Amino acid sequence: MTTGLRVLVAGCGSIGRRHIRNLLTLGVNNFILCDPNKESLAKASEALTNPVLCESLQEALTHNPGAAVICTPSSMHLEMAMELAKRNVHIFVEKPLSHTVEGCEALDKIVELKGIVGMMGMCYRFHPVFQHVKTLLASVVLGKVYHVNYYGGHYLPDWHPYADYRTEYAAKNSLGGGVVLTSIHGLDNIRWLFGEVAECKAFVDRVSSLEMDVEDLAIGIFRMKSGAYVNWQTDFLQRVNQHRMIIAGEKGTIRCDFVEGTIETYLTDFGKWFNGRLVYEVNAMYVEEMKHFLECVEKKTNPSVDIKDGYRTLKLALEVKSSMRKVRGQENICLTA
Repeated sequence: MTTGLRVLVAGCGSIGRRHIRNLLTLGVNNFILCDPNKESLAKASEALTNPVLCESLQEALTHNPGAAVICTPSSMHLEMAMELAKRNVHIFVEKPLSHTVEGCEALDKIVELKGIVGMMGMCYRFHPVFQHVKTLLASVVLGKVYHVNYYGGHYLPDWHPYADYRTEYAAKNSLGGGVVLTSIHGLDNIRWLFGEVAECKAFVDRVSSLEMDVEDLAIGIFRMKSGAYVNWQTDFLQRVNQHRMIIAGEKGTIRCDFVEGTIETYLTDFGKWFNGRLVYEVNAMYVEEMKHFLECVEKKTNPSVDIKDGYRTLKLALEVKSSMRKVRGQENICLTA
């Protein structure tokens, strides 16, 4: 499919290494790896044959990549994406697009001008349970959606057990961390499933003793343009990973657990629950996501989740995140650990 494509992976942490492994299984064999940490470079290159190893983006650009996967801390995404897009390199940007909206519209314009692929990394759009829910909603089996309860969270110190959470981007305001931006795929899922948000109210705070200068809890209520209401909660506090949704409509209800893979649908026309479970492997959604990116590059087609989507979701996330100032009485969003 993409034989000979030279792919740059910028950022060789956990998600970068995952994408490298998946690209390898999809037939990519020509890699440029970029990370200022030599140990991360060495670890990421273990299964590869003669990859080019670079400690800076400028050095990596001299090797003429055809496509790039950006997996650096959030605060570095936009600058890298702009530099690559200007050089006609197809870009896959891990979520979020940035930690600020400044420059996002300019990136979208240059992607269009250059005619390159600009795709956001929103893996849950490729999750089989989410895709099934999307199909159910499109079939209007529920009728009009009235309200949604969307709940998730994980314990940040357990997220990457091999690393000290205090040093990771998710725990650092300066790197674009915090639970809202780290869990931004939840907001993308809301937009993807239920349309655009008309109005947002939220509480965002740091309520635990975790050693970081970012928020660890976010609770948002959204009035959608469709008229539906969505309640969203995410946190860095759950000692057991959770990811669930309940959708109430005029003709029934959907309950799903995205960790367990279960989908329960109650339909009033039948007066009973229909229960199902999709067996899947977590990495499969990442493989499908990267497969889609490579197909778009090969066929020169637009990705299902593009830079515009990334920008719209980021704007919503920053609107939610700004609520932290209100909770804290207008004090600086960067809290002292």
